Amino acid sequence: MADTDRQDRVLSNAAAIATEPDGAALLAALADFSLPPEQFGHRNHVHAAWQCLRAAPLPQATERFCSLLIRYVDHLGARDKYHHSLTVALLHLIAARMRDDQDWETFIAAHPELLHDARALLSQHYSPECLGSDAARLGFVAPDRAPLPRADH
Repeated sequence: MADTDRQDRVLSNAAAIATEPDGAALLAALADFSLPPEQFGHRNHVHAAWQCLRAAPLPQATERFCSLLIRYVDHLGARDKYHHSLTVALLHLIAARMRDDQDWETFIAAHPELLHDARALLSQHYSPECLGSDAARLGFVAPDRAPLPRADH
């Protein structure tokens, strides 16, 4: 019975992602591994991070999002794609831009640089050498150019 319940939940999450990229369904599909990797591009990375930040302050959202990503990439056998400092830095950049009165579409329309210029945003804070290090990939390394923005969230 539990297997059938899980299958139903996975199918439901996958259908929700395919028809309407709702933030809660996106997080659920990451958590139960029903999100196909080809549907988890940069936009959905940012959307999932934004959704975690909507639900909790930055420290808790960071812990949740990083945990979800690590479990997801481990499930796919792609742990080498996970970069911890990059993930944490992007969470900071997103959180610093968030306003309580914005839904996802309003937020991303106001901040298209998060989708189109994320590398340029990160380069304001990190040198390529710093982000390219194993230490930055495996754990959080503080920026070597400028501090990450403080988030009011």
